[in-house]
Amino acid sequence: MPQQPSHPDSAAAETDDLPDALRWRVIVLCALVCLLDGFDMVVAPVSIPTLAGDWQLAPSAFSTALAAAVLGTGIGAAFIAPLGDRFGRRPLVIGSFAMVALCTLATPLIHSVNQLTALRFATGLGLGASLANAIALASEYAAPHLRSRIVACVYATSALGGAVGASIAPYLLGNWGWQGVYVFGGAAPLVLMPLLFAGLAESRRFLAERAGAGTAVAADSAGSMERLRALLQPPHRASTVLLWSLFFLSTFCTYMMSSWLPTLMHLSGWSMEDAVRSVMVFSFGGVIGGFIQGWMVDRGRILPAISLGFGITALSLAALNIAPLHTGLWLFLITVMGAGNMGVAYALTSFAAIVYPTGLRASGIGAAGACGRFGATLAPLIGGWLLAQQLAALQILTGLIIPMAAALLLVLVFAGRFRAAATH
Repeated sequence: MPQQPSHPDSAAAETDDLPDALRWRVIVLCALVCLLDGFDMVVAPVSIPTLAGDWQLAPSAFSTALAAAVLGTGIGAAFIAPLGDRFGRRPLVIGSFAMVALCTLATPLIHSVNQLTALRFATGLGLGASLANAIALASEYAAPHLRSRIVACVYATSALGGAVGASIAPYLLGNWGWQGVYVFGGAAPLVLMPLLFAGLAESRRFLAERAGAGTAVAADSAGSMERLRALLQPPHRASTVLLWSLFFLSTFCTYMMSSWLPTLMHLSGWSMEDAVRSVMVFSFGGVIGGFIQGWMVDRGRILPAISLGFGITALSLAALNIAPLHTGLWLFLITVMGAGNMGVAYALTSFAAIVYPTGLRASGIGAAGACGRFGATLAPLIGGWLLAQQLAALQILTGLIIPMAAALLLVLVFAGRFRAAATH
């Protein structure tokens, strides 16, 4: 999830005098990086039904590869992306983006699940680092009065990239097999690479702060554990546990669906094209839901936005049990699920930003995001285990009502705390 610049006033001062051409060139290039990163996130889920058939393995055998990509993304965001604060955003974006391209291109050469797992983990490391730094760089080049909207749009291109990837995957799979999606997913970033070298500028804020960065980083590191402990002490303990729970439940469901939807639909008798289309509409729904719930958040409607997200996702999952297994109807419901569950991330991040005081805000958002990544890593593993138990797609999807309903119940029970935080 995107993080806001830590010093908005200074960042604004440093970007007020930028030429519009330079400003928009950097923003567009960062958006293209996020778009292609989003494509590379979905290549594994959409390729698994074909890959499982070629290798004569059960789809559940690939759960570790799916989990490795998510785990790598989390580690890349947490431990590699911060190197952009030390060495600059530009080299981190270009270097990690090249890592994504090369690892994706190498995937058609593999012959085992272990090799796939290793490459997807390495790809995830690059994805986590490139996404975080691309969003940060776009934020630092955006005009101050447009910064929040630009960050939301750049972040949304990642989900859009997943939707685009899923939309062209049937053509690639049909003509070149599972290898085709990886070749395309790796070649496209390499095509963009010359443009990044030529047009991606370094953050002015980074250049301005470089001389004094060492002292600031050392001081920040010394107090990081104290801030983490403060999150779990009164008066923040209840809000922290609530946020961690909501981030975990939301991200768990998002990655359960995005990782296994093509496989579940294919096993249910859908054609490969329609099965892959399911993750496409799920991603498109996330883009739409992000803008709708972002609009609600901008107007101070954080609690209704969170409730709406969890509520419509649970209702759509329940509707699968009474709706006939009609491709068009199910695709509509899956779109609504994406809008609700992926869109709620915007509202949760906004709530995390207001529930903590300034001195704990970055630590609070980071810790909540870590809980979300934990849920995202567990989702492919649990999904693979459920598939190995021979459960039907409808049973697995219906089971997601439980975490969605639990999240909605938590929101309703703690509604008073939500409102109190929003008024401070």
